[in-house]
Amino acid sequence: MAHPKKRTSKSKTLQRRNSKKINIMNLYQDKLSKQIHVYHRGLLIDNHIYYKGRVFKIK
Repeated sequence: MAHPKKRTSKSKTLQRRNSKKINIMNLYQDKLSKQIHVYHRGLLIDNHIYYKGRVFKIK
C-alpha cells in the first residue's frame, strides 16, 4: 500500500493552502440607481431590469 516517505510539515501544508486565493467579483456602481452590483448582470428595480444604465426589460 502506498504511503508518503516523509510526513509534510504544518508550514508546507499552510503554504500550499495559502496559494489558492478567492477571486473577487467585479463590482460597479450603476449610473441611474447608484447601487453597487456585479458587473455584466442586470439590476432589478421596481419591476424593471436595468443594464448599463438603461432599461433592458420590463417584468
